[in-house]
Amino acid sequence: MERKLGLYVTLGDDGSLKRTLVSISGETNLEATTLNDEVILFSELIFDFYAFIVDRIRLSAAYLVTQDGDGKDTVDMRVFEFIQDTVQDLIEEFEEDDPLYGTLTRTIMEDRIPAADGSDTYPVTAVEKIISELSAVMLTQFSVNNILRDMRFHVPVDLDKKYRSLQEVEFTQISSFSNLHTPEYLFRSAADYYTFLVLHFIAAEPRVALCECCGRYFIPKTAKKTLYCDRVLKDDKTCKDLGPALKHKLQAQNKKVVEEFDRAKQRMYKRYERALDPNKKASKRDLSYAEYYEWLENATEARDAYLAGKLSEKDALKAIREDFVNRDKM
Repeated sequence: MERKLGLYVTLGDDGSLKRTLVSISGETNLEATTLNDEVILFSELIFDFYAFIVDRIRLSAAYLVTQDGDGKDTVDMRVFEFIQDTVQDLIEEFEEDDPLYGTLTRTIMEDRIPAADGSDTYPVTAVEKIISELSAVMLTQFSVNNILRDMRFHVPVDLDKKYRSLQEVEFTQISSFSNLHTPEYLFRSAADYYTFLVLHFIAAEPRVALCECCGRYFIPKTAKKTLYCDRVLKDDKTCKDLGPALKHKLQAQNKKVVEEFDRAKQRMYKRYERALDPNKKASKRDLSYAEYYEWLENATEARDAYLAGKLSEKDALKAIREDFVNRDKM
């Protein structure tokens, strides 16, 4: 029997992840990974092109409803068709370059965008749902980053209030008579997949740390206090290799850049969140999805270039803070 499109996931007791992607091109076993690695990797993804397309759809939606000569609201079907075509183009481009996101974008549109019912209000309802579903994976990433920060500072993760939406997601378990002890789950939404992972991540209560060399989150492999991660930083050497020898320099210099990056990221979150609040008046300080990820990409590159010895502290801090300076003067 041919399996439905989507991502099939098995989570082992040891945190190992077995993943099979069923796309329009066929069935593919994805690279083996772990729960911890997948959550950390997701927290660092930069949705630059994806965010740009979602912003483009959001902007187009503002022109979906116009007024005719009698002052009556009317739907501009050309705008609606443009939005539909843009979503299809996004899916097809992703399916070629990133089959996982392409497939899950296709399936979430199939599952959650209502079918045309012939009503005058259908295009408006459909576009609102399109924007909501496309935005969900980025909103989930914001939650994951905040959760990692909470866990790093030993703040209890409040799933009942602060992250309540994560618990409202339902997961589809696939019956498997060949492996009754390890259930397999089917995901047709990227946001649902990462929500599933982060809930299990929280339940496992890992010790989240921030590398004192590169400034990224990681999960120490032992209970012993660990200051540096295993990522390659410079000349095929990891933070763990370079950290001890550079300890004095790291404490005196790198800490300033790393901590400023972390503070800036939190401020950018808040500006982005204000833009999404329908009860607050829009301002020039608000950030779109694309603006946030553009800043994140530039700031991350500046931080990494500084840590690799390719950029001065002054220039790194300028790049991290530049967006704030420019926008605050608008």
